[in-house]
Amino acid sequence: MITVNKCGYGSRHTSAFNNLNPRGNEDYLLLLIKTEGFFEKDGIYMQLSPNTGILYGKHSHIHYGSRNTDYSDDWIRFDLSGDDILLLSELSLPLETPFSLPFFGTLSDYIRLAAVETMSGSPLRYQILDGLMRALLFSLASQIRAVPYEHNGSKYYQAMNDMRMEVRSAPYKKWKVAELAERMHLSISHFQYLYRNFFGISCIQDVIEARIAYAQHYLVTTEMTVQALAAFCGYENELHFMRQFKKQTGLTPSEYREENRRRRQSPVEDSI
Repeated sequence: MITVNKCGYGSRHTSAFNNLNPRGNEDYLLLLIKTEGFFEKDGIYMQLSPNTGILYGKHSHIHYGSRNTDYSDDWIRFDLSGDDILLLSELSLPLETPFSLPFFGTLSDYIRLAAVETMSGSPLRYQILDGLMRALLFSLASQIRAVPYEHNGSKYYQAMNDMRMEVRSAPYKKWKVAELAERMHLSISHFQYLYRNFFGISCIQDVIEARIAYAQHYLVTTEMTVQALAAFCGYENELHFMRQFKKQTGLTPSEYREENRRRRQSPVEDSI
C-alpha cells in the first residue's frame, strides 16, 4: 500500500529561501517545482526551470530553494509497504535527480486531489489516496520516459537535453559551442538551430544564465569577493562578469548581495 503522510498544493514563498535538510525525511518526498529554483547535490548547484520534478528517497540529503521573490511548488510525502516497497525501482524513477515534466499539470492535479482527500474524513480515504498515488507515480514514470510531443520526431532531442542538463549543472566549465556540436556529431550551425528550437534559447545564452544563477547563489550564501566569484563562475575577466550580471539582473553583484541581506532580515518558513 502507498500511504500519504503529508502534502501541500500551491505552496508559495514571497522571498528568497533556502531549504536544507542534510538528514532528509523518514519517508519519500516528491517535489513539483512550478517556478524557477535551485537544487544542490554533492556541492553542485543546478538552476531549475519551471515544471521540474525531484523525487527524494528516505534519509536523503535535501537542499533546494529559490533566489527569487516568487516561488511555488506542490509536494507530497509518502511511504511504501507490502508488495509496493519496490515500486519506485520497478518504475525506474530516479532519486535526487531533477527531471523536466512535459505534462506537469496532470501531476499537480493528482497532488491537489490528494490534499483535498487527506482532509475529507472519508472512511475510504486511505484507499482513495493509495489509488491517487499509483496514478501519480505511473504518470510520473511515463513523463520521465517520454520525449516532449513536439520533439518526438527528432533523434537528437534526448541526447541534447541530457547534454544541456550537464552544462547547466556545471556552468563554470569552459563550454564551447564547437566542442558541444562535435559531441553531437553536428555542424555548428545545425547544432545551434536545434538547440534554440528545442529549448527556446541559444546555447551561449543558456550558459550565461546558468553562470549568473550560480553567482547569485554564492553572493547570497558566502562572502566571496566579486573578483574571486567571477573566476569561480568561469569568467576570466571580472569586468565581463559584472557587465553580464547587471545585464541579467539589473544590479551589480555587490548591489545584489546587499539587497538579499536586507531580505533575509525577515525570513519566511519553509514549506516542508
